[in-house]
Amino acid sequence: MSRLPPDTSELIPAPPAAPVSQPVSAPGPAPVVNAIPALWYAPPPQHFDTHWPRWAKYLFAFAALILAYLFLDRPATLWALSRPIVLHGGLKFEFIMLMQYGQWFCSVLVIIAVALMDRHGRRKAIAIALGCICTVLLTYLLKGMIGRTRPYVFKNGTWKFMGPAYGFTSAAYQSFPSAHTTGAFALSAGLAWFYPNARALFYALALHVAFQRVLRLAHFASDTIAGMILAVTMVRSVLWCNLPGKFIAALPVEWQQWIFTDNRTAADYRAAEQFHRE
Repeated sequence: MSRLPPDTSELIPAPPAAPVSQPVSAPGPAPVVNAIPALWYAPPPQHFDTHWPRWAKYLFAFAALILAYLFLDRPATLWALSRPIVLHGGLKFEFIMLMQYGQWFCSVLVIIAVALMDRHGRRKAIAIALGCICTVLLTYLLKGMIGRTRPYVFKNGTWKFMGPAYGFTSAAYQSFPSAHTTGAFALSAGLAWFYPNARALFYALALHVAFQRVLRLAHFASDTIAGMILAVTMVRSVLWCNLPGKFIAALPVEWQQWIFTDNRTAADYRAAEQFHRE
């Protein structure tokens, strides 16, 4: 009687089941992540005063400030007192809105727009914001320390310097320098650094703010000129000394990767290249 071979079917592994096909979603556009530099730096553009010696810039600025203090503050204030601005309708609100250029809400919106619209907007927005913040902090410190009376205090073109005892207690003694003018020129100086083709527009808006502050008896002419000098000098110094690059380098690596990620994706670049080839 022949012996049957042992049943080994249980010892042989079953063939693997065919994988069930799952719907695979198309991959989304990959963001373009640039290499993180050791220290990011945005070189300055060619301003009209790029080739001026530094001493000549400071001499011109302080000469303009002293001349305005000696010969322009009183006549300009008396002229504004004798010719009050009366605007009606939509023009009044247009002037009021333009006077807020460079102030807190406007500056935040502009910086957010830079971060969203520019390819390298995130790092540029940080640089502009740092320049504006440093300028504003120094401005309010000077306003409180100097304590100059505003034109509407005496209403005869005269003023007094009351010092920190009054300067830190009331807005009526915070005329020098003009914070509105400083904020407007700080924002314009930062924008002009990264977008020099539109610098004339940026500084024209800032000049409008300065003139409005004098015409509305909120500041003397020298207050606004001091604000211009302070803002442009401070923002350019912040950017020139590369404070934004040092600030970004001190952040965690994950944050730096987000900052140096382009706002445009790889698909955007391919579409742009295809468009130009066609």
